[in-house]
Amino acid sequence: MPRVGRGYLGREVSDMLPFLPMTAEEAGHRPLDVILVTGDAYVDHPAWGVAAIGRWLEAHGFSVGIIAQPDWRNPDAFAALGRPRLFFGVTAGNMDTQVNRFTASRRLRSSDAYSPGGQVGLRPDRATIPYVSRVKQAFPGVPVVVGGVEASLRRFVHYDFWQDKIRGSILLEAKADLLVYGMGERQVVEIATRLAAGEPISACRDLPGTAWATGGKDAIPQGADVIEMPDLATCRADPDAFNRGTLLMYRESNPHCGKRLVQRHGARAVVQNPAAQPLTTAELDRLHELPFAQTPHPCYREPIPALNSIQGSITVNRGCSGGCSFCALTIHQGKDVVSRSTESVLREVRKMAADPNFNGIISDMGGPTANMYHMRCNDDAANQVCRRVSCLHPVRCKHYGTDHKPYLDLLRQARNTPGIRKVYVNSGIRYDLADLDDEFVEELAAHHTQGQLSVAPEHASSASLAKMKKPEIQYFTRFMERFRKANEDQGKQQFLVPYFQCAHPGTGPDECVALALYMKEHNLRPRQAQMFMPTPATLATAMYVSGKDPYTKESVYVAKGGRERSRQRAALFYWKREEWPHLREALLSWGRADLIGNHPGALVPPGPAFGAWQVRKTGDNAVRYDTHMGMKVERATRTEEAEENWESIVSQP
Repeated sequence: MPRVGRGYLGREVSDMLPFLPMTAEEAGHRPLDVILVTGDAYVDHPAWGVAAIGRWLEAHGFSVGIIAQPDWRNPDAFAALGRPRLFFGVTAGNMDTQVNRFTASRRLRSSDAYSPGGQVGLRPDRATIPYVSRVKQAFPGVPVVVGGVEASLRRFVHYDFWQDKIRGSILLEAKADLLVYGMGERQVVEIATRLAAGEPISACRDLPGTAWATGGKDAIPQGADVIEMPDLATCRADPDAFNRGTLLMYRESNPHCGKRLVQRHGARAVVQNPAAQPLTTAELDRLHELPFAQTPHPCYREPIPALNSIQGSITVNRGCSGGCSFCALTIHQGKDVVSRSTESVLREVRKMAADPNFNGIISDMGGPTANMYHMRCNDDAANQVCRRVSCLHPVRCKHYGTDHKPYLDLLRQARNTPGIRKVYVNSGIRYDLADLDDEFVEELAAHHTQGQLSVAPEHASSASLAKMKKPEIQYFTRFMERFRKANEDQGKQQFLVPYFQCAHPGTGPDECVALALYMKEHNLRPRQAQMFMPTPATLATAMYVSGKDPYTKESVYVAKGGRERSRQRAALFYWKREEWPHLREALLSWGRADLIGNHPGALVPPGPAFGAWQVRKTGDNAVRYDTHMGMKVERATRTEEAEENWESIVSQP
């Protein structure tokens, strides 16, 4: 049941619904102001973007309904709640559809964490596009606004790894009226307010944090505050131009000084206004204290797997100042970290403790990077003109505050709240920042680790880490040593679970070997490793496409194709017997036979060597490689015939 009190802008919280309506009956058969279409199941939790936007609109006085995972082949599925009074909002969900559906090896995932029961196939590829098409088919003339991760990261020309193709803006492909990028709370409320006042959707083209497309009669903006990016045709023909376009998107992402960006697509153009201002601490407090049910809508008979990982958790901040090349957080949530107040978080803690079904354990108290809580630029004047992608790389900005005391104080108060047994931190930890504090690592080990702590050093090679925009490996080494000592002092047996990444641009055979040797030296045996996936709008993807660093213009090694990516993956599992033949083949091909043997410096003992794929001819007489990550794999064995032909096999491209 919703709590009683005053809502934001004076709305009675007691009037707010336990769940946003999904049927006409739940809506009382009345017209709704805004209808949100999503590719995820509807969970009324602030971690679900569609729920956060819906509740934020509702708190501002607008009636909202949700159509979750509609049948995109049937326009009638989009008419379940009738025609909205103001507009349709369309999102593919919490993840890009293709990332949600495929692995880094372009293999279909066996489950969808954002669907009931983990069922796959409940959303189409690039769901934003068919959803908008069906909405417009069901209700011609209704304004359609797209947003969420998929729309946000595909708003300009982008690379689609799953098609191996440079695609144009999703705004033009979907034929939406307006695109909201980033965290869209400010934008959607202003859009709803203007449309409610009788203004057309075209009048919203001046809003920060939005993008729109020029039509046949629209003039393309020009002036000192406008930067024209390389157009679609140029990006397709020239990878360096694609690099420049991606870099411009990052450099102009500061809401204080970013300029308007224009990118032509033939006779039309996509126009992006500067980014919207992030929510203030007070506004973020209000958002998270809205009466979310914290559970899936009652219509679902099966659990939503993604909810399990955040059940009992509390979000304390959003945004990330790290700017890792392979991560889209900076370009979507923003570089400026916004944190909730200690008082707001503790109110949520006490509310959880008062629930008779609560087990007393807060599973996580963090955000994208937990220990960035209340870290920010300490010089407002400098922040007004800053165009850095990362506050921490290549060196930490002198204006960036790194005080851990607010977070430590929050954790201490939370764990000492009556009814709370444990408060764990399972969000990402920035270990180079933790290295700057004398208490944090020790207190984390003593009170806030649930047996194991996950951290993401990503690599050990300085060359690879530089391209990833990650801190040097010595910071992780020091963190690891402090964590181990803290556990010894406490008489605890807790473990670090490091996440490493292979096949990232800039990671070649030498870098891959350096990582494997580092892992062996420190007895690190991770059970899983991330293979780099080129996702839309990241700097790493620009490197993958162009083979050059967007900043330095220097050439970088790019592992493409299942064969080389598979070799790098095998090196990360040097200790697994089933990977030994593949690692031996990789080391032989890299000219590192010295690492095969029984001596202390070897990675793998002597034995047969063969690739983690099957080489065979296809119908057109071309060679095909099936990686060992495929669904059906026949692994060859070393025979005399294979020995005779092996050199010719492994030398093929």
